[in-house]
Amino acid sequence: MQVDESLRQAVMQLQSQQIEASRQLSTIRTQLNQKEREQKLNTLTLREIESLPRDSSQVGCYRAVGRMFMQESRNNVENTLKQKTKHSQEDVGILEKKAKYLENEVNTAQTSLRDILQQAALNR
Repeated sequence: MQVDESLRQAVMQLQSQQIEASRQLSTIRTQLNQKEREQKLNTLTLREIESLPRDSSQVGCYRAVGRMFMQESRNNVENTLKQKTKHSQEDVGILEKKAKYLENEVNTAQTSLRDILQQAALNR
């Protein structure tokens, strides 16, 4: 009877760990998709700006601020986009590491659950 209770507690703990890790993994994957999208958007925008002529009298660059746009120099816009792209790349790397860690945690919990249940079935 005592073994059944401790087994039940272990299974419940592993299930809760698996559920929590799966929830966190889902959140991380959502954040990862957002950062990758942001990175692509910044890269495409930068590519388009770089294809424009360098003469500032012909082309004006604007930066979105809330609901309005402010005129800025082309160099400032390019530098801002490069910084945002670099920051997004760093964030993607960090999020990918977190996702791998959480995937391993979920797999470990699943394996442990499977092992415990197989062991319990053999003992009966």
